[in-house]
Amino acid sequence: MHHLVIGEGQIGRAIIDRALAEGDSVTVLRRSSAAPEPGVRRVTGDLLDPTVLREALVGADAIHACFHAPYDARIWARDLPPRELAVLDAAAAKDIPVTFPESLYGFQGAALNLAEGARLAPRDLKGEVREMLLAQRRAHPARTLSLVAADLLGPTAVGTNAAVVCAMLIERIAADTRPIVVGDPAAAHSLTFIPDLAVAMLHAVRHAARLAPEGDAVLHAPSAPARSQSELITAASALLATKARRPLVIPRIALRALAPLSTFARELHGISGLWYSPSVLQPGLLTTQEGLQPTSWEDALEKTTQAAGAARAEARGARAAAA
Repeated sequence: MHHLVIGEGQIGRAIIDRALAEGDSVTVLRRSSAAPEPGVRRVTGDLLDPTVLREALVGADAIHACFHAPYDARIWARDLPPRELAVLDAAAAKDIPVTFPESLYGFQGAALNLAEGARLAPRDLKGEVREMLLAQRRAHPARTLSLVAADLLGPTAVGTNAAVVCAMLIERIAADTRPIVVGDPAAAHSLTFIPDLAVAMLHAVRHAARLAPEGDAVLHAPSAPARSQSELITAASALLATKARRPLVIPRIALRALAPLSTFARELHGISGLWYSPSVLQPGLLTTQEGLQPTSWEDALEKTTQAAGAARAEARGARAAAA
């Protein structure tokens, strides 16, 4: 099977690695150029350029739409709907399926214990944008499969600042600095291991007709049972052979106070319901019927901490060499 992966961030990279490991071939469409790679055809340009998108689609049997935009709901509302529509139109024209990674933002009001098939319940502009995008996919003739994931964990998240737990807990512990907890440290919070999400997205396009018989499906990515951030700090510190430091806990009122001054604080405040209360992603049919089991919480954390430790050691080595 030949996959077109649009975007090569933490999720796109994991899909590429898994597809190649399984003997498939890949085209990667990204805005900037990258080094050649066996089994990977690269196209550089903007997906809104019809010529670029046509070139990227040559030979594709499926599309994985892993592009995103800066962490600002106003930019999402402006940029994401037309970009997704261009992908949907291209997929429909070629009669191939397209997968999208999806967040909990549109389901925030139901995320205490989110069951597959729950109604959307956004509570901020980001959630409303996600609701709009899901509606656009549902109404379009292209066959779409949206894979709902919780906050992400995994080696490809290291260094991206795109996953809260990875950036604020694991990478800070690896750097021997105090972890920062946004939310209730004791609240159960589901995490999705990025390689598991990649497996699920590849499985979804291979069985798209069965999984989305009516043309659109919203499915839960396999995710291990929810654990607290306090448990994660203790376990990650042990794995990194460092003392478990007492975290700096950011109170919700602080996010609200900083929201008018900081885009990041405003956006975190908008999804604070996911962090200051339990947020549990229940298993869906990919796990209960398709047999895709999540990597254990312990193994996922170990692989992520190993990557964070290696990145930290590499950075120290580079600084020492430059001194």
